[in-house]
Amino acid sequence: MRNIILLSIMIAVSAAFFASAHPDGLEKVAETLGFIESGVERSSIMTDYSVSFITHQGISTSVAGILGIFLTLGLFWGIAFTLKKTLRYNK
Repeated sequence: MRNIILLSIMIAVSAAFFASAHPDGLEKVAETLGFIESGVERSSIMTDYSVSFITHQGISTSVAGILGIFLTLGLFWGIAFTLKKTLRYNK
């Protein structure tokens, strides 16, 4: 498990420096079809795949990727723990 997490972190950090500044697929479709202006801008902790308090774009994207890995891991661990506990009591 530790190796998978370390590999995920290495991929997130290295891939962040190759990230494109161009719009992603959803933004591109919205621009092409002409409804991008009707979208509502929301604030987020990691808007545009970056962390707002870090100014260097590559490092900011890397930190956002690492945080995303741990948030996802924590979410799935919490769900698995809850399901395991629930199924144990239902037997």
